[in-house]
Amino acid sequence: MADEHFFYISPNNISKNCFTLDAEEAHHAVNVLRLKAEDEIWLLDGVGTAYRGIIKNNGQEVSGEIIAESPGFSEPKVKMHLAVGLIKKDRFEWLLEKAVECGAKSITPLLLDRCVKRSLNLERSQKIVRTAAKQCGRSRFPKLNEPTSLDNYLNDRSDLTVCLQSEGAKSLSTWQQEKSPNEVSVLIGPEGDFSDNEMNVIRDNNIEIVSLSNRRLRTETAAITALNIIEHGG
Repeated sequence: MADEHFFYISPNNISKNCFTLDAEEAHHAVNVLRLKAEDEIWLLDGVGTAYRGIIKNNGQEVSGEIIAESPGFSEPKVKMHLAVGLIKKDRFEWLLEKAVECGAKSITPLLLDRCVKRSLNLERSQKIVRTAAKQCGRSRFPKLNEPTSLDNYLNDRSDLTVCLQSEGAKSLSTWQQEKSPNEVSVLIGPEGDFSDNEMNVIRDNNIEIVSLSNRRLRTETAAITALNIIEHGG
């Protein structure tokens, strides 16, 4: 899809078979990409549908005709939720971008005992998520939740959950092949991993502990590896 152009389109800016880009997206189309009338583009509504469109007007307002609709475009079959200990800014922002590319449905930063960083610029982080989703053609933009505690996250969860640890009894790949889940949450610790108290909480919630590797992986490496294993079946 290297030559494809993706734009966000609010569902409110689609009427029957016509579309109109908002000002920011129109500027990018005309002034950055130099697109012209009759050029074809992809429109992503962020809630699960992609549209193929043809630009008809590329003046101050960019509008055109929708020629095809593709529900679920570029979305993985497994709904994957990532709950990860908050790490340093540059590494967390890299994690956000790659997690979106790897198909995460939601991302929840966890405030854990060994987190070095305790705050998050949510607005900036949400922009990173949206930009990454557009660039890789996700029709459903992942949800970035506000940072929360492990207890709160576990109290709110309703799907199958695993915790990544180097000493897991079985590998994530084996677990995925055995369970073949339609939806799964993955817990990953920060630098220094989960504390003993947090591991006790995880075990008390009957969360299965699985491993990725005998090697100790960075938080962001573990997150991306886990998403790829779950999506592609090990």
